Amino acid sequence: MTHVYVSLERDEDGYPPFDEEEIDATEMGGGRFRIEGVPVFVYGLAVGDVVKVARVHGDDRLWVTEVVEQAGHWTSRVVPKDPAALDDVASLFQELGCRAHATPFGLVAVDVPASAPAGPVLALLDQGAAAGRWHFDLGVGPE
Repeated sequence: MTHVYVSLERDEDGYPPFDEEEIDATEMGGGRFRIEGVPVFVYGLAVGDVVKVARVHGDDRLWVTEVVEQAGHWTSRVVPKDPAALDDVASLFQELGCRAHATPFGLVAVDVPASAPAGPVLALLDQGAAAGRWHFDLGVGPE
């Protein structure tokens, strides 16, 4: 396992709080890597996707240049209104067959595998938002 890096663009409020995201990946050869970690801030990238990488002169890191194959996973970031609820929120998504974990950034990163039915996960996301329990966004939506 190694790491690949993705440049991040900040919005007018300075979010996300980083210029790049480091993501766990497995080398596949030919400059290609499979994403293993759940992207926390990156849009358009999900677990299992295969990416091409390049090195920048003077930098030993591997930078993602393009997604060459999508794995069918999708990604959501859930920000609970109650910061103490991170683990409880992650558990709700785990019960639906998702890989979800609390991050040190006050959000839950959710990986929804292609094998998980999208309907129940989307319903949970919408219900929690409607009830004022959390805000969420989709880094990669269901197909």
